[in-house]
Amino acid sequence: MAILVTGGGGFVGFNLVEALLARGEEVILFDSGALPAVAQRALSGHARQLNVARGDIRDAAQVIQVFESHRIDYIAHCAAVTSGAAREAREPAAIVDVNINGTLSILDAARTHGVKRVVYASSGAVYGEALYRLARLYEESPVLPLSLYAITKFAAERVCARMKELWQTEVVCARLGTVIGPWERNTGVRDSYGTHTQLAALAVAGRTAVLTQREVRRDWIYSRDVAAGLLALLDARAPRHPVYNLSSGMEWKGAIRGWCEALKSEFPDFDYRTAADDEQANIWYTDKDRALMDVGRIAQDIGFVPRFGPREAYADYLEWLKATPDFWR
Repeated sequence: MAILVTGGGGFVGFNLVEALLARGEEVILFDSGALPAVAQRALSGHARQLNVARGDIRDAAQVIQVFESHRIDYIAHCAAVTSGAAREAREPAAIVDVNINGTLSILDAARTHGVKRVVYASSGAVYGEALYRLARLYEESPVLPLSLYAITKFAAERVCARMKELWQTEVVCARLGTVIGPWERNTGVRDSYGTHTQLAALAVAGRTAVLTQREVRRDWIYSRDVAAGLLALLDARAPRHPVYNLSSGMEWKGAIRGWCEALKSEFPDFDYRTAADDEQANIWYTDKDRALMDVGRIAQDIGFVPRFGPREAYADYLEWLKATPDFWR
């Protein structure tokens, strides 16, 4: 099958592209930005399977060009502006345009060209205030988005559901947990790096990480598992539900210090310590404790279960870091 991956040069999209190519699929990587040299090298052995197309999902002519140039059976829609507060205050219209109107543009092209299924990469951020009020989050849990990013991701989910009904286009949404792993970088539309990426960058540079005094609870999921979960949703014969949580579903206790220890074993110049009472950390912890996302639905309906716990994730992540030493240059 031929799969279009929008935002294919981004964090989640690139992990999915790698997984698809490893399986022998034909991939059309569609992104508004150029791939860095290290990413181009990672894809260099797949020239016969891979087509890279530059374009903006908001530009109807560019989207149409991609569909007219390639036979596309499935779409994984990963393109988004993952905005922070500063960008949301500065350019809210652009965020809305990409995250909502861009999604509608892709759905319209899918309808016109007979695409079999669209998998939309949403976010656990849509739960918003419920992340801090509930012990566990199910797909039917209240959705109370707070940030403009979360609001637009949820709005895009609802656009997917409505156009599926009106256009009879098959669409399924995956709410991603907090993703860690290879290929998180500054693409120009990703404002906040995850804690694990910040630590990896410090380790490669041989610097010391100063941690906050308390580690927050997050629903971490490794990027390889995210790619595998999206691939499972593309493959599924007939998903029974419109939305699935895609996360690890478990608490990674001591995750940050565990990652620091793993990094220290490979990068001897790296060190870490806890900030003193009057000292500011140099690692940004995303926010306060969050509820865990239940993943029973995707396991029961689709048969997908994450493979990577902390130990497995960190071992794989370290191998990637050693194989791509110039990633942050």
